[in-house]
Amino acid sequence: MGQSLQRKPSGEKRGKICILNKAAQAGHREPGETAGEGSELERGLHAIVGSFYRYAEGPEGLKELDQAAFQRLLRNELSHQLTDTEHTEAALNMFQRVDANQDQKISFEEYWDLVTEICRVIQCRHYNE
Repeated sequence: MGQSLQRKPSGEKRGKICILNKAAQAGHREPGETAGEGSELERGLHAIVGSFYRYAEGPEGLKELDQAAFQRLLRNELSHQLTDTEHTEAALNMFQRVDANQDQKISFEEYWDLVTEICRVIQCRHYNE
């Protein structure tokens, strides 16, 4: 986690992977403007990021999930992947596991770690033969 898609300068003459499409490079676009475009994977990535920001609160660029927002996200967005999303105690336990720095908020990076773990479980359950 935490790795950038852009290569660090190393003196090699290899190309960089740029994560912005040409339209996004030309100017800022709202999430809804790009969410319907692209491949199934690209739309899925927008859905993952958008789900976090639909529930997160705080100043621009520093949005986080408090316990109540995290429980709403679990209940509304992940009820088919996680069990007991309706139960406050189970949601609180999940919150404490995801809140890596124990600041009582879930940052996007902490949310992404949860998404990664869910993807691993999906991979193991559905794609390992």
